[in-house]
Amino acid sequence: MTSIKNIVILCLALLFVNCTLQSKSKPAIAQGIYGHVYWVQGNMMPSPDEPRASVGKPIERQINIYEVVAFKDVEGQAPLFSKINAILVKTVKSNSQGFYSCELPPGKYSIFTVEEKSSYFANSFNGEGEVNAVEIVAEKKVKLDISINYKAAY
Repeated sequence: MTSIKNIVILCLALLFVNCTLQSKSKPAIAQGIYGHVYWVQGNMMPSPDEPRASVGKPIERQINIYEVVAFKDVEGQAPLFSKINAILVKTVKSNSQGFYSCELPPGKYSIFTVEEKSSYFANSFNGEGEVNAVEIVAEKKVKLDISINYKAAY
């Protein structure tokens, strides 16, 4: 009888741990954007003498989501911008594991992290001149991992 009780307790504990882990890294959204934010700095050059560099360290960051932004709508020099001349739709924050998620209506958005000295980071640009653009479609989730790498050398 004691072994059955222990098995039940173990199963419940595993179920609880699994639910806890999912809430930190799985999106609890029906549609929108989710992913991880990583901090990358230092020498990232490949070398036969050094182990391969990691993707970075998970980091907490404020993430600003704007209506889609083109180069004409930003001030400053990529990848750090001093001003975004667009409508701010939502602000979210990544957790200590770097995970974030945000429910969004269908549409096209630009994603920036807020950095030191009131600057905004984005390092992805498309052929239409849009900055870190992502399109949300009804009932779909888009995964967007962000590597903040303006202090890294490649």
